[in-house]
Amino acid sequence: MKPKIRPLDVHPLETGFWIRDPLMLSDGLVVSYPALLLLSLMDGNRDLESIKADFFKATGYILSDEELKGFIQTLDRALMLNNQNYRQALKEEISKFLQKGVRPMSHVGEVYPEDSQACREFLRGAHKEKREILGLMVPHMDIRVAKDTYWEGYGRLKEDKKLVLILGVSHYWHEMPFSALPVDMETPFGLLKTNKNLIEKLQRFYNFDITHDILSYRTEHSIEFVSLYAKMLFPEAEALALIVSYGDMDFLKGLAENLLRVIDKDLKDTLVISSVDLSHVGRKFGDERSYDPSITDKAYLNMLESLKVEESFEFLSKSGNPTRIDGQYTNLVFSHLLRAAGLQKGELFDYKGYYEEWTDSVVSYASMGF
Repeated sequence: MKPKIRPLDVHPLETGFWIRDPLMLSDGLVVSYPALLLLSLMDGNRDLESIKADFFKATGYILSDEELKGFIQTLDRALMLNNQNYRQALKEEISKFLQKGVRPMSHVGEVYPEDSQACREFLRGAHKEKREILGLMVPHMDIRVAKDTYWEGYGRLKEDKKLVLILGVSHYWHEMPFSALPVDMETPFGLLKTNKNLIEKLQRFYNFDITHDILSYRTEHSIEFVSLYAKMLFPEAEALALIVSYGDMDFLKGLAENLLRVIDKDLKDTLVISSVDLSHVGRKFGDERSYDPSITDKAYLNMLESLKVEESFEFLSKSGNPTRIDGQYTNLVFSHLLRAAGLQKGELFDYKGYYEEWTDSVVSYASMGF
């Protein structure tokens, strides 16, 4: 027996750690530091005797067979082991989601109002000069913080789109390099319908299930926040929502080109949205202290604005992305798709940073139109 822990989130507490299930199949567990160490040894390569030996080397404590097996049973009941029990529970949860056919709002009542009129008043800003915009990069920062920057982009759109292509980022465990949401999206303005025909067409290019990671969408705000504006501004439009999680340049370019093939190379009735934030620096993100990331951000934004697809991607990948810009993969798909559609340049509408004092941290974000 070689127990293997599946991907989980670890959150420090005053007296231990909360092991959180990113797919929300279970409530998670609160464990001590020794238990967290023991859990980390369950990587699928060690049998029970090896786990006991390595735990003894690290702590000086000799685990009994009963203690170790009891802990493994606890993990199994909490669906934290990558085994048949977890895979069956995952299959059942995915089936429930698909049968429901709708992605419910998860941030309503907290970030934005449920009432349609109140939500409309909350989202809208001052009048902006309308533009012919094919591509829009917007934040997914808390709308209450970044509402002006959202509207700098959304407020310039002409209301004539039939399809909104939403490219989000992965804030939760994502197994595949990208995925598509195969259900409709609930908003205060009614259901934003998903164009399932486009998902079927896109699936033909891939030998993995592009809807496999559907549970990652349940609380994914980079998708949800776009759906609000899309349904409010284009009530009759359909959507195709994707989370782009990882991939090399060739794979991501291929995804962009495949999206063009399944939509329409003309794209005249389509709006492509990249829902990304920029730098994440400070104590909240592992730095000793916060600092101004604007030099890095603006260098990256200048490359995006000129649709320097390869240069912008390599700017982050070769440097190790030290300020943790989370649009690295999503923006590669976004910018290559726009360039392949014939665009050459964009315009930066707004750039800001939000400082969170109690964590001494900064998140930056921008809106840009093409």
